[in-house]
Amino acid sequence: MLFTTFSVGKPLLYYKGGEFSAHGTWRHRQVYHKGDYELILCLKGPIYLQVGDHRVVLHPNDILLIPPFTPMFGYQDSTDPVDFYWLHFFSQHKETIFDTEVAAVLSEIKTNKNSKHQLSLPLHFPLPDYESATILIHQILSIHNELSSIEERDYLVSALLIQLYKSYFNRLDVPSNRSKINDMKEWIRANMSSTLTVAEIADNVHLNVDYLTRLFKKWTGMTTLQYLNHVKIEVATLLLIRTEMSVKQIADAAYFNDPKVFMRRFKSSTGLSPSEYRKAYNLIHLNNPHVDPQIPIPKRIADSIDYIPENGDIPE
Repeated sequence: MLFTTFSVGKPLLYYKGGEFSAHGTWRHRQVYHKGDYELILCLKGPIYLQVGDHRVVLHPNDILLIPPFTPMFGYQDSTDPVDFYWLHFFSQHKETIFDTEVAAVLSEIKTNKNSKHQLSLPLHFPLPDYESATILIHQILSIHNELSSIEERDYLVSALLIQLYKSYFNRLDVPSNRSKINDMKEWIRANMSSTLTVAEIADNVHLNVDYLTRLFKKWTGMTTLQYLNHVKIEVATLLLIRTEMSVKQIADAAYFNDPKVFMRRFKSSTGLSPSEYRKAYNLIHLNNPHVDPQIPIPKRIADSIDYIPENGDIPE
């Protein structure tokens, strides 16, 4: 399995990104990554891509990482609707692509043989808990802070890679109790309703409420009730950034009986009202006809790394 390292001792440098969707027959054009990485989160697919010598099929909630100096193109038409986020960034270090077994990487992590400031990710993997990554990518793409002395998107891209790293390997390193918690989390998401209670969850998994809550707190950092509220807010956040539904409709769809309770809890969780959140995070680069427009590398990136040539199409 192909992995790539990412050194996060210095922040990764955001370059460009957006969201692309197509509803007719579509195939990705040829592009060449000269110095930047591209991250794709597939929302609708399948998408058929050849990256270097490898062919991949992206399904909903798949992550694909395209390394620098790599040609990429669609090798087959997508006839079903396609939708994906795309995000380009640079590393301030020369990273390594390597081929190994997942167990070997996991063993290094567990024995602390890897650097505290370096993480490894597969070039292609499914992301079961895609909601948090979707929200974070959308936030990155919504930020327009040219006047800021701090490039917030750099730090959010670094946080995104760390989040993906933890999500991927936490699901592989599953002691029996963590495995139980993962199963319970999936059951809660599948059976979420406005009336679901902690007692019902405990009854379903044949545990008493107090023990369930202690177990949840140990492995997730949240009580069972806090996790229930977290799932509701996550659903509401996705609906705010991905739909035009009214706040009242979103409150209903996110399993809140009372819109006022929803608005109060949403603001407590995010620091913004639902309307403020939607306004703050709705400006993203959407549906560029070329998916991946060629733009000059920003000066802040060029000043940080000196071995990266300008991005462009595949040379003739």
